[in-house]
Amino acid sequence: MRAVFAFQQYLRKNGVFSEFSTSQFGLDRFTWQNYGAGDLAAAIQLSMNDNQSPIVVNIPSGTIPAPVVRIDASRAQDARVAPAADVPSIKSIHELKDRLSIGSLFKMKRDWLARELSKGKDGGKGEPSPARHERRLLQIVVRRDQVFQDSYLQFVSLSDDDLRNPLSVHFVGEVGRDDGGVTRDWYSVLAKEIFNPQYALFTHSAVDDYTFQINPNSGVNQDHLDFFRFIGTIVGKALYDGCLFDAHFTRLVYKRILEKPVTYHDMASVDVQFYKSLCWLLENKLEGMDLGLTFSVDTDNFGAYEEIELKKGGKELVVTEQNKREYVDLLASWRLRESVEMQFQALRAGLSRVVDPVLLQHFDEAELEWLIGGLPTIDAADWRKNTVYKAGYSDSPDCRVIRSFWELVETWDQEMRARLLQFVTGTSKVPYPEGFKGLRGSEGLRMFHIVRVSDFTRLPQAHTCFNELILPDYDSKEELHKNLITAIFETGNQFQLR
Repeated sequence: MRAVFAFQQYLRKNGVFSEFSTSQFGLDRFTWQNYGAGDLAAAIQLSMNDNQSPIVVNIPSGTIPAPVVRIDASRAQDARVAPAADVPSIKSIHELKDRLSIGSLFKMKRDWLARELSKGKDGGKGEPSPARHERRLLQIVVRRDQVFQDSYLQFVSLSDDDLRNPLSVHFVGEVGRDDGGVTRDWYSVLAKEIFNPQYALFTHSAVDDYTFQINPNSGVNQDHLDFFRFIGTIVGKALYDGCLFDAHFTRLVYKRILEKPVTYHDMASVDVQFYKSLCWLLENKLEGMDLGLTFSVDTDNFGAYEEIELKKGGKELVVTEQNKREYVDLLASWRLRESVEMQFQALRAGLSRVVDPVLLQHFDEAELEWLIGGLPTIDAADWRKNTVYKAGYSDSPDCRVIRSFWELVETWDQEMRARLLQFVTGTSKVPYPEGFKGLRGSEGLRMFHIVRVSDFTRLPQAHTCFNELILPDYDSKEELHKNLITAIFETGNQFQLR
């Protein structure tokens, strides 16, 4: 049987075709327009069936069927993990935080979120939606080698209610029935493709090549805001489904999703040289110096130059020793917020179609990274093997602080290890498959470093651009433990630079 699909006409009929350009994806307009929407049912019957036999979906090049939500009587089980019924309220969880390990606290909050999402948009107070009393599936068909384009086209016509149905994904030309595994594979493949340079949506972090930040020049792609909204929708859908979306962003991205304040320290992951300049301004006296700086910034948008005031009258306000901190804060805020504000708003708008952002406010940026991309497995032995020591430290029996440090790391759970790694490097992600020997800094390969300082009255600090932990020579293991915990949780957002 041969079926041809009229997805373009379907989108035109429903008034959504104007939101994107098919030329972006190289679709053949003639192929689309010569078939009626009546072929859609035949297409779905070809691509999906109700029995347990394997299927192969073969679709002519350049065409995909429209997504469909249908009642499915063949499977009574939802592929998603059912939330635990005995999860306490979020207030109770917060009250328990001083008595729970980091891992237990995160898992309890994650289970709470799953329970809240299972209630639906009305919080479970209204009439049960069809998705909660009938087994329904959101069926999509995509080509593996064009997964971003096809997935975007599949999702652009869906309503918010459609998105709350379990996914059933089929890859064109591949054998298999989706009982959860194909959907997880689709999330994994799509997560990698959103960073494809041809879309110009993201760029590498300033400190490594395995975390990503939003590209302020993504406007070169005329559809970039639609794409960011789509990506936000997929992130929300993955959270709703309890699936991992293995996309690792900079800490700044997670803070912006949570609408947390940003500081000039966050610039370290975006532009190392710019961050160094800001630090220099703060660390040096400006009396008697004419730097020619005012509370304004010059922008170059592909040859169009503009001077933007950081505050009213900023073009005439000279930066001095007295007002330099305000200048640094305003300038950093402009670079970190205003320059990518439209992209972030589109991303959050997409996410909010599936997950109410208010529910995420109970997580911090580290926990949000784990929610979206999964908690990494951190091998303490590999970490220790690939660590460099400086200024008098060594991994030897007679070096008490280092011995105590690794004893702590080895007893910590994965969540606490991830906290420490994120504190020092800016991310809890470890390069795969290289492990810790593949860690990178702002200047290329850069293993984890522990640097000795003699002043034991100070807290540990991190030079995230260089993967360096500045560790004072404490007198006892107890003091090391207390100060390290304090540094991670109370100054964890403070990027430092040597």
